[in-house]
Amino acid sequence: MIEVQANTKKIIIAMIYGFLAAVSVNLFLVPAQTYSSGVTGIAQLLTAFVSHLGGSLSVAALVFILNVPLLLLAWYKINHQYAIFSIVAVFTSVLFLKLIPVPAQPIVTERFAGALFGGALIGLGVGLCFKAGFSTGGTDVIVTLVGRLTGKRVGAVNNVINGFIILAAGLFFGWGAALYSIVEIFVSSLLMDYIYTQQQRVTVTIFTKDPEMLKKRLREFIHGATELDGTGLYTNEETTVIMTVVSKYDLTALRQVVQAADPNAFVNIQSTMNLWGKFENNE
Repeated sequence: MIEVQANTKKIIIAMIYGFLAAVSVNLFLVPAQTYSSGVTGIAQLLTAFVSHLGGSLSVAALVFILNVPLLLLAWYKINHQYAIFSIVAVFTSVLFLKLIPVPAQPIVTERFAGALFGGALIGLGVGLCFKAGFSTGGTDVIVTLVGRLTGKRVGAVNNVINGFIILAAGLFFGWGAALYSIVEIFVSSLLMDYIYTQQQRVTVTIFTKDPEMLKKRLREFIHGATELDGTGLYTNEETTVIMTVVSKYDLTALRQVVQAADPNAFVNIQSTMNLWGKFENNE
């Protein structure tokens, strides 16, 4: 019952993101000639470029097409649950992009205000999804996959893509478009980080009296961990202590692993300020 409620909550959050992303793009960013980050920004650029040449493309259709291979990657390389909620987020955003019309007259006349509102709405939606333990599709799938496989921060992937979007916007549609796109990307990142900081590391200490199944599950979790022998001070019973360092983004998945292996385990989570040494190989 608890799992059903949790999954229902995630679906609702994914749908909220889809609505917020569509409102951001159609009501604020497109009228302000401002481009978002990631796949949505690429779709906006391609649509604007084709329109400039006299053709016609749909942002919604391009968002869908560009996300299909990335969602398949999430399904086969990350996990099915992660992929399912990401699919809901993408499909909901595509649906609302089709349903919400771009206004003939901008809701806000100032491009700067449009960039602010657009960035805030997308940042809010993405932050909620990250906090719930899944992504909004797009380049976040690549970032998540590479991060899990290597244990390294891979924000540079998004930085390169966003840099390309800003440069392309400036070259083809004027440097004003590039400037306001920078504002949008900065505001969305700021609000997303305020709600949920993906790259912040935490130290997780797990105390268990039934370690074998837990160790088996943790070996499949990719992140390294260290096992220590402990003894209860009052009970004098032997206890296995397992320590690992993960990003906050992975906490939801780790919690599921621990609860499935040992529902009676005690878990302590502490913020990690700095890391030294070969963190990705810490086993």
